[in-house]
Amino acid sequence: MPIKRNNMAPNATLPVRENYVSHSRGGTKHVPFQSIYRPDFQVVEQREGRTTMFPHTEQLPVLLRALNLEFYGALPSRLARTDHRAEDYRKVSLQNAALLYCSAFNAARPDGVRLIQLPDHQRVSKLSIVQQVTEHRRLGRSHYFRFYAGPDFFPEILLNGKRVMFSEHTLQRFSSRVPNPVGTDLSEFLLTFFGSAHTSLPVPHGRAFIMAHNESLLAFTYKETETEYFVTTCLTVNELHGLKPELPTRAHNFHYELPFTSPRVRHWLPFHEMCGLFQRFRRKTRLTENFFTPHKKVARWFDMAGWMLEEEKRGILSPGTRLEFLDGIPGPNTIQASPKEVFGAFDETEILRQMRESHDWERMFKEQHGIEVKVPDELMEKHWPLEQMAA
Repeated sequence: MPIKRNNMAPNATLPVRENYVSHSRGGTKHVPFQSIYRPDFQVVEQREGRTTMFPHTEQLPVLLRALNLEFYGALPSRLARTDHRAEDYRKVSLQNAALLYCSAFNAARPDGVRLIQLPDHQRVSKLSIVQQVTEHRRLGRSHYFRFYAGPDFFPEILLNGKRVMFSEHTLQRFSSRVPNPVGTDLSEFLLTFFGSAHTSLPVPHGRAFIMAHNESLLAFTYKETETEYFVTTCLTVNELHGLKPELPTRAHNFHYELPFTSPRVRHWLPFHEMCGLFQRFRRKTRLTENFFTPHKKVARWFDMAGWMLEEEKRGILSPGTRLEFLDGIPGPNTIQASPKEVFGAFDETEILRQMRESHDWERMFKEQHGIEVKVPDELMEKHWPLEQMAA
């Protein structure tokens, strides 16, 4: 359910216009919490030396309880009771509802609290409060994020076994370069960056994570150390130059726990993804924005929540629908398949070995500049059972 925007018009303004991607430089930040279930409550930041956290860690259970009451209280009871025992099609319905609540109805909360839906280890979606951790370093401020969904589920999303840090410059450039409604920049950033697995490609003076954004793409340049990826800036096709295809293509997976082992068999083919992204780079399509404007009858979450089982009633989601973690790795990314569909299972090493025997890669890239490079259809049909993926 690819809904990523809130219901605000492009030129709408909030009562208080803040820079939500950073903390205040002066005194301790405190903002009135916007919830009927917790009135007269101030959301404050936490300070520990040169590190600040917003919201305060001790406030997270209070905030989450109020938000859960608002979210689950409006859902149909069959959907609100979804837990690890539910069938996958019901978990998908809950995932769609949580995504809609977090990314459309709460993308620009005036209190600065940001939400994201995350599946737990049983693939049951949870409301998660985003805690932005800011470290004040010698070269400026840097940020990473933790996600609170309860006392037993408070993960930091890792990438290939390493923490992901973002410079202040990265968040500022994303806010200014990527079209988004007023106040939704941080919500849009989190949904874009953590919403799918990444490939990385060489760029002048380093490497960058490359990801699709509508019909265009975004690039996040980074520096890698033994313990972290430090993202330095955000580039659109207007600023991105010198992007180069690479074989084999580096793939990166988000996950919750350590240790991390890169999967041999994946649901997707990194090389094929890289070809599609490189074509977008060659086309230089400008970034566009999609506005989600609900009908006036469902302009409130209480009204919209009653429609969350509509896909089940119409047969779009039916028993037999399957929901799995992407590449079999517990993390924020999932993949679903209808009863008639088959999950992709690709051993890229083996596929590239077969393709190298029948293709001159250097000549192909030189002549076509990467535009017409396609993975042959006959090699995209090779599947492995899920038991082999788990192994």
